[in-house]
Amino acid sequence: MAGRCLRCDGRRLLRVVYGEFVQREIFVLTVLVGVTIVTFLVTRQVAVSNDELRRQQAALWFEAGQEALASGSVEPAVMTLRRAVLRDPENREYRLALASALATSRLDDEAKRVLLILRESEPEDSETNVQFARIEARGSDADTARRYYESAIAGLWRTEDAEERRTVRLELIDFLVLRQERERALSQLLALDANLPVDRDVQVRVGRLFLSAGDPRQALDRFVSVLDIDPENGSALVGAGESAFELGDYLAAGRYLSEAPEDDTGVAALREVSELVLKSDPLEPRLSVSERSRRLLLMFEQATSSLGICLIDPLVGGRDTLEALQIETVDFDAAVAEQRRGDLRDLVDEGVDLIYRIERSIELRCSTPITALDRALLLIGRRHGFEQP
Repeated sequence: MAGRCLRCDGRRLLRVVYGEFVQREIFVLTVLVGVTIVTFLVTRQVAVSNDELRRQQAALWFEAGQEALASGSVEPAVMTLRRAVLRDPENREYRLALASALATSRLDDEAKRVLLILRESEPEDSETNVQFARIEARGSDADTARRYYESAIAGLWRTEDAEERRTVRLELIDFLVLRQERERALSQLLALDANLPVDRDVQVRVGRLFLSAGDPRQALDRFVSVLDIDPENGSALVGAGESAFELGDYLAAGRYLSEAPEDDTGVAALREVSELVLKSDPLEPRLSVSERSRRLLLMFEQATSSLGICLIDPLVGGRDTLEALQIETVDFDAAVAEQRRGDLRDLVDEGVDLIYRIERSIELRCSTPITALDRALLLIGRRHGFEQP
């Protein structure tokens, strides 16, 4: 029309309008994206700032909790450590401290709930297992406590934490000894002994544990190793004396105990019994006939005297057994009278056996504590294999 193409003009107009629309939409979209990015960055910065603020607050509460624990204020410590964990729940150190404070307050169930969260994420974490073990050790489930201790020892430890690991193993050994689980205690002691440092206090403690676990030979070795370095170490002298005493080496026991500090209440008693065993044993080698006979008669006199005292004890049990032994003493006394004066060689074994049985019955049935000499007579019988199964 009039030399123009109306369709072409419409298309051009449409392109212009569409282009303007697209440009406007792109502009709006760009603005929105920019606003969104700014909002996101601002929000993230605010979140980071809030997280940092919470961590700072948590650190302050944690520090306050540690100070409260150090001063012995356990309840305030629990309160402040709760707040530290609430503000920074991912912090393992805070949770462990809270669990420890709860356990100190005897809130064992709550402490275990706190520890359980840590153990689910790190089942081999040694510190978590140790805290579990200490809590369970106070209860009635000893097997669970032992398993936690064993898991802690077998867990992941850094090289620099060797001493801490040794401390945990010693805790387990103390626990086993207290429960009379001697075989397990000895097994742990042998494992501990493989990497034991040359430290007097540690050696003495391990020696004590070997003695408590029923292995006086190993105990004596530890005490002697300390005495080789420090001959006047009082604890090692006492331990060596007790170990030698348990091994039946009364001569060595007396020697160690004679050099031990007198302020130890058990030293004098053990030394006296050791001396009495050595002075009273009629089966000691290289004794003259008269000395052997003299010792036997002194032992017999002591045993019959103690038996008579026991029989008049109103709380005595098994009176029939004691009366039967009294009849045996009469028969043995008659046999002594028939022997040539000063020569009782043929009656020594029979006499020591009878004396041991008398002293053992008194120990089991009489409420009156036995004397040092009575104890020595018991040990003489055991020393020579007269102990009854």
